[in-house]
Amino acid sequence: MAAFVCSSPILLYYPPIRPHQRSSIVTRTLRTDGASSSNGFSEDPLRRRGSGNNPISTRLGQLLEARRIDLLERFREIRRNLPLKVFLLLLGFYSANALATVLGQTGDWDVLVAAIIVAVIEGIGFLMYKMPPVTEKLRFLVRMLNYWKAGLSFGLFVDAFKLGS
Repeated sequence: MAAFVCSSPILLYYPPIRPHQRSSIVTRTLRTDGASSSNGFSEDPLRRRGSGNNPISTRLGQLLEARRIDLLERFREIRRNLPLKVFLLLLGFYSANALATVLGQTGDWDVLVAAIIVAVIEGIGFLMYKMPPVTEKLRFLVRMLNYWKAGLSFGLFVDAFKLGS
């Protein structure tokens, strides 16, 4: 009888240590390469300390290490393309000020411009949150349009406060 041997590890996710800790998930990998440890599982290499092969010995240490890694990943994601994100926020804010100033002068275009702006904001929101991404370039473009949309919404919000005062 032939034994099943796989070269890539299978990830198994365990429930949280305590019920009130919903986000603390301990990750272990099932060894399928023939080598076995005492229980058939090995610690995830991302959840280990940098020195040697000694896993973190306590649950608190594992939890803190997992949180540290998650926080670093979030900071890396925020820092990626940061100048472009800030530029698009400011461009959206400028676009809102230009629309409110130029097209609001006559008073005839207010309803039409408001309908177009709402349609654009809802369209970008649909693309961002409902439509499945086709390619990575399209996903990146939609994310950047979402930053422009946030700047546009914020600019209109600030203009509404200027009109109210």
